[in-house]
Amino acid sequence: MSNIFVAQKILEECWRLGVREIILCAGARNAPFVTLLSQPNPFQVIPYFEERSGAFFALGKMQSEGRPVAIITTSGTAAAELLPATIESDYQGLPLILITADRPSRFRGTGAPQTINQVGLFSHYVEKSWDIEGELPEIFEMTLKRPVHINVCFDEPLIDAKSTEFEQATRVATPAHVYAEPVSCSMREPLVIVSGVPREWRKPLVEILKTWNRPLYLESPSNLREHPDLQDFEIRGGEKTLASLKYDGVIRIGSVPTLRLWRDLEKSSLPVLHFSHLPFSGLPRESKIFGFESLALLKAHFSPWTRDADTSIFEKREELLGEFPLSEPAMVKWLSNQIPQQARIFVGNSLPIREWDMTATAKPDQEIFVNRGVNGIDGLISTFLGLASPSLSNWCVIGDLSALYDLSGLWPAREKVEQNLNLVILNNGGGKIFHRLFHNPLFENIHQLNFKKWAEMWEW
Repeated sequence: MSNIFVAQKILEECWRLGVREIILCAGARNAPFVTLLSQPNPFQVIPYFEERSGAFFALGKMQSEGRPVAIITTSGTAAAELLPATIESDYQGLPLILITADRPSRFRGTGAPQTINQVGLFSHYVEKSWDIEGELPEIFEMTLKRPVHINVCFDEPLIDAKSTEFEQATRVATPAHVYAEPVSCSMREPLVIVSGVPREWRKPLVEILKTWNRPLYLESPSNLREHPDLQDFEIRGGEKTLASLKYDGVIRIGSVPTLRLWRDLEKSSLPVLHFSHLPFSGLPRESKIFGFESLALLKAHFSPWTRDADTSIFEKREELLGEFPLSEPAMVKWLSNQIPQQARIFVGNSLPIREWDMTATAKPDQEIFVNRGVNGIDGLISTFLGLASPSLSNWCVIGDLSALYDLSGLWPAREKVEQNLNLVILNNGGGKIFHRLFHNPLFENIHQLNFKKWAEMWEW
């Protein structure tokens, strides 16, 4: 089979799987793909010079569009640059399709230029991987719930044939039947923690939660904070309230929570019940994960909750924010009030997400996004630009070290002057969350850098 034929069949399979955007990191070895994608084709092709940021941009696209995105690289360390975003995609349950061009298999282990062993490069962070040299599999089987890796060996001459017209068939998938399991719960006074929840589950979840009459710790990615039907149950005093709260177990709904209490549960014997779209408990103990469908079948009798103590703590915090308007939490609260009603907001890890959860004002038409799969601070600007919507006001709120980690991240925005893109950097001169944890400046990576010249470089 010719290189061009193999590359075209892989692209056609991507289309059948629902891929509509391809992040293309061009190089010599992936010339068959570059050639095909330079010609008329059905994809939106987004050129990227740097693979690590490109993969995080693809991650943001998947969060935004709800469908798989493919990224194509050349051989060697270019393929290895995809690993961080692949790990994050796996822990978020996102179908990133990694297509890495490779030199022929006979070059492996020889030390030949731009040759590494790309087979197994992504280890257990991909659902499946294929090593293709000439022959194609009949079908690329995948669940589209995890990343996959397609490694393609191309011999020279790289461009060895003419392309034919793209076949744009769509695979008709048979939807998997989802079973709702009855769930028994012996807790009478549970604390309910809700983190990231898929869009389609937010409305039915509200209908269930408002009948429980239990304290709800609603994290920002739940997009349920200050929901009018949940205000009587929502904890507004943050983690200060949790320290004074009496509960006999935890019901966790959605992705793995951010708050410190969750980390403390790692060494606790307190019972935890999990309802999630992800297969992870987020705790180092054997736990069964129930799907959202089982929430309606939860058999329990909960004691009602009164929020007197929470109200007192919330009012005290608001008083302190007013007294110290230049503190970081107060600035985050101020910022949240400036962001327009219809906005898409990406909040960074480390301190920003915690300060946002603690103080930010939620608005009904805003949607909060995060990369909380592995809590990393890399690729955040790239992810934000990937999920930005041309019809909305888009905001990214990150720390200074996160910005330094992704200085090439503004690459795809250099031609999008019509988009409403806003990048807010909380520059406190280092990793100040470590000051709280260790009181050792070596952890903080202290600096005196500012971002003015960087913004000017990108004409922001």
